[in-house]
Amino acid sequence: MFTFREIETADAQLILDWRTSRRVAKYLKTEFDHGLEDQEQWIISCRESDNFYHWLIVYQEQPIGYISISDYNPVAKTTSWGFYIGEEEHTGLGGLVVPFFYRFCFSELGIERIDAEMLYFNTKVIDLHQLHGYEFAPERDRIVKKQGKRVLLIAMSLEKYRFEHSKFARHSAKFPMEKWNAKKTKHGSEVILNQVTGTEEQIKSLYRLLEKRTFSISHDEMPDFHTHQKFVKNHPYRDWLLVKRDEEVIGSVYLTEENALGINLLTTDSGIFCQIIQHLKRNYKPLPAKPSVRPGFFYVNAAPENSSLKLALADMGAKHTQNSYRI
Repeated sequence: MFTFREIETADAQLILDWRTSRRVAKYLKTEFDHGLEDQEQWIISCRESDNFYHWLIVYQEQPIGYISISDYNPVAKTTSWGFYIGEEEHTGLGGLVVPFFYRFCFSELGIERIDAEMLYFNTKVIDLHQLHGYEFAPERDRIVKKQGKRVLLIAMSLEKYRFEHSKFARHSAKFPMEKWNAKKTKHGSEVILNQVTGTEEQIKSLYRLLEKRTFSISHDEMPDFHTHQKFVKNHPYRDWLLVKRDEEVIGSVYLTEENALGINLLTTDSGIFCQIIQHLKRNYKPLPAKPSVRPGFFYVNAAPENSSLKLALADMGAKHTQNSYRI
């Protein structure tokens, strides 16, 4: 009946329209005042959060709503969440959607307790939660400000054992998490970036990367080791980093004085490309623009065949600005 898909930057306008509609905004506990570009950047940044993620609710191949987890704590085995049906003609389906989400949280994420908060006047959702097995948690009730007024939030919790013994536990659906980079890194193999300082070990690692590389933009022929060694010791980059996973060097990335990012990885995991680019954007600022020298923003040159890098850039909302040709 329902499917759930990861959110793309192309969904920003749709979510923005839903989120700012009077019908939906009335029942949300937070206020919202940013535009489309901010919404796109928020979607990208959510992939790097280790305690928040979200999906679109799809019915008959059309997106009809939004659902998310927040305050996800795999150690305490708890999470909060929220959802809404954005398409008004499908508001009656809300009660049918959430059991699929509960099953995912308890079965796939290993959650033992799901917490929820509702504005006190959202009685339909409070009644729905009670139907699904939630119990009130008055010790967590709190006051928030909305439109300048103090409003009571009602807290409720659903325990795993209560849900698993209910008639709703039979509902099951896939919630993809391929773009949730923070979760993949946190619960899988950690990606580490080490600064290139020109040690002999780094020189050898970088040379092995050159030997194994699949894509090349700057040159076709493999340099000899002596030439390579000299280049590494006198590298012309603003910064240069080795990428390691499970103690193994899987690539390198550099940043030039022209604000170019160069990425060479021995993996096709576009999520790792995204993590590295996000790391650079968080830790470095583009140098000021200089006419005919550099733009005032970071840019990436991608080989035509490097589909993993291009997919990562598209997922992050990067703008395609030019094509380059060798003549």
